[in-house]
Amino acid sequence: MASLSPAALAVHRVKVQVHRARRLLADRRDPVAVAQIGRTLVDAAIVAEDRCALWNQVVGAEWALERGKVENLRVAARALDGLEFAAGQRFSFWAQVGPPLRRRGFVAGRELREGCVVPGVGGGLCLLSNGLFAAARRAGMEVLERHAHSRRPPGSRAALGEDATVAWNYVDLRFRAAWAWRLEVGLDAAQLCVRVRARNCDRNRGQNSDQARDRERGRVAVPVASERGWSVDSGSSCLSCGQPCDVGSRQRRRVAASRAPVRGRRSWLVDAAWPEYTAYLRRHGRDQDRLLAPLCAGLGVPARYAWPRRCVGERGHFPGFVLRRSLRSRRLADQGAARQLALLAADAELAAAMAEQLGPADVELVVAQTLLPFLWRRGALGGRRVTVLMQRLPLFELQARLDEAAAVHGDSPTLADFRADPQLLADEAQALEQAAAVVTPHAEIAALFAGKVEHLAWQRPAQIQRRPRGARRSPALWLPASTCGRKGAYELRSALARLSSRVAGLRLWVSGGELEGPGFWRGCPVELRRGRPGSLAEVDALVLPAWVEHQPRALLRAAAAGVPVVASRACGLDGSFDGRLNATAGVHSVATGSVDELEHALTEVLRAARGGASSGDGGPRRADLPG
Repeated sequence: MASLSPAALAVHRVKVQVHRARRLLADRRDPVAVAQIGRTLVDAAIVAEDRCALWNQVVGAEWALERGKVENLRVAARALDGLEFAAGQRFSFWAQVGPPLRRRGFVAGRELREGCVVPGVGGGLCLLSNGLFAAARRAGMEVLERHAHSRRPPGSRAALGEDATVAWNYVDLRFRAAWAWRLEVGLDAAQLCVRVRARNCDRNRGQNSDQARDRERGRVAVPVASERGWSVDSGSSCLSCGQPCDVGSRQRRRVAASRAPVRGRRSWLVDAAWPEYTAYLRRHGRDQDRLLAPLCAGLGVPARYAWPRRCVGERGHFPGFVLRRSLRSRRLADQGAARQLALLAADAELAAAMAEQLGPADVELVVAQTLLPFLWRRGALGGRRVTVLMQRLPLFELQARLDEAAAVHGDSPTLADFRADPQLLADEAQALEQAAAVVTPHAEIAALFAGKVEHLAWQRPAQIQRRPRGARRSPALWLPASTCGRKGAYELRSALARLSSRVAGLRLWVSGGELEGPGFWRGCPVELRRGRPGSLAEVDALVLPAWVEHQPRALLRAAAAGVPVVASRACGLDGSFDGRLNATAGVHSVATGSVDELEHALTEVLRAARGGASSGDGGPRRADLPG
């Protein structure tokens, strides 16, 4: 790599300023209209697509520029993704992306300057301009301005004439179409993808006119191949070439002063501290990792935020967010649409705060599912390997489940009281599709992600000593939830109505309020008790035939105490405790929404309780149970 004298550099800078001034004057005379993000063509057909590899194989200090290049692509992609253009409206790369300045989020990446690969703010954006040029040509658009790179490494797009370099603001890429179209730009962990969507697109007419202009200018149109990886130069830059040179010296010093690991670091973006996930962090956390959590374990910190401190080398906390969320939560009801909207707004706020803490060095993320769609929407996940800590069913599956329950129980005031914004469902679905791995202890959720799931065991609670049973007059069950449709209240009421004709004096504890309306249990021939029993010794079984249940802690505690559990498969207990739970704790899984299976399981549980009761303990009599 040749060195440049200070005089040559000074001449180059003067030329650049002259070119920038000329472009500024030209744009004032003939301004390019800035397109806006829209939804009109979101479902239009894809008429062109280009994919290229994000990462080159580099060594040592060059990784800093690789990470910087991908960070610059993230920033630019956020400015371009979702733009919609009217027929005849011009696209200008710099009009849409804007100047590559540090205060706008751009960092040092690889940049070709005066024949040298140097660290430059905004370096690497040519990877995006190449993809845009390729997609525009494949769609048959009219290319108004395009500049080739000065260096053409063998095998690169530049060598094939498929490239389009850009430099603020005078080296631009401009094109237009005779029809309305939509631009989509996104990054996954390994690729940059550029798509063009349109309706009524006459690609042949555009290609013919484009080829005619190419012949007039002495160029031959080259078909664009999708998924072709390339870089300006796969060799060294100013960071490692060893030549004395002033090109990019400021950026070189800034990069050299960075304390980020050579290949990057892993950041954990988390919220609620499930025991399964804190144990996962203890197993996989590294000294070079960073933990971003609302709070960490310490004196007075609630268990909800008790993330371990010593598993990572760096931590970031958000105590102000915790205070605001707590105050808002106290003003809301325990259930209902208003609460769900507030929870989603809080998740979006936390995700935004954490996204601001991410930088080029964060090449791998472990993300709480509640934050995932909002991070995806902000473009914070692109170019990074993402592992998701699943805390609930995907929103699409969750709402489909609730719709199924609402169709069965049309009179329920809770099953259809809230549905999230469809765009939020789409954002989460796309983020989950791109995620490299999914981690969950929930059996039903794990089954949705075969091939990329790590199915954890539910953390066994400390062994709970169940007190010996005293004299009881009749069998007893406990529903450790409110009277709520999603927790299986309707199915349980129907099953108990059937059982009551054969079981004398059946009792039922219900922990929460009657969210399905007052008098829900009226007419059900059981002895209803509010709240929770004084001890597990007072009940024969816990029952939770839920349509939706993501964190069955009460069931786990009962199982640890040896109390039988009757739960729907929606509770996710199948295969828990390393496969030993069902055999050792008497967990009876029933199909979600099945009254017949629920009735049968309750019959078996009560029959077993009758068989284990002594003749003088007041347990249920043989004649009280079928079979």
